[in-house]
Formats: sequence, C-alpha cells, structure tokens
Amino acid sequence: MEEINDKIKSSHNTKLINKDMSPNENTIYHIYNDGEITQQKGSYAYMQRAEITIKPAVQYKHIFNFPNKNVNGIGYAIVSENDANIIRDMLKKI
Repeated sequence: MEEINDKIKSSHNTKLINKDMSPNENTIYHIYNDGEITQQKGSYAYMQRAEITIKPAVQYKHIFNFPNKNVNGIGYAIVSENDANIIRDMLKKI
C-alpha cells in the first residue's frame, strides 16, 4: 500500500495547470480516491468548466493519501494522463 501512496504523492503536480496556455491546449487530469479519472480544461479555465469522467471508479477497501480535497471532501490528485492510469491500475490490483 505504501507503493501506491508514494506514487500518488510523487505524481501530484499542480504545475500541470499552465496559466499561459490556451485552456484547450492544457488538459488537466484528476485521479480521485475511488479510482475515477476525470479531465477538464486547464489554464485560466481550470475548475471553471465541466469535469468529464473518462474512467469510472474502482472497488477497493484501503485508504490512500490524496493531496487535495474537492468541495465534498473527496480526495484527488492533479496528475498526467499516464500517471492517472498507472495509479488506477495499481488500485484495481488490490
């Protein structure tokens, strides 16, 4: 389980939100504490537009440390699309 927490921590990167880019060129991915992966526009539009689920939640029973919380208190990390898929695959294996 420590390996998953380490991967979440090392992959979380707020610098992926590039305010100097066009929102359409700066796609932001979130991995949520239930394994759901979402995407949305970045740049100045980050958190101002729709967040679209691209992979649904997975079932597991452990608690992991996600660095951010949304308005409902649900943990998530800002990650690359590749890291989101790696973390989700790790969660699916437990």
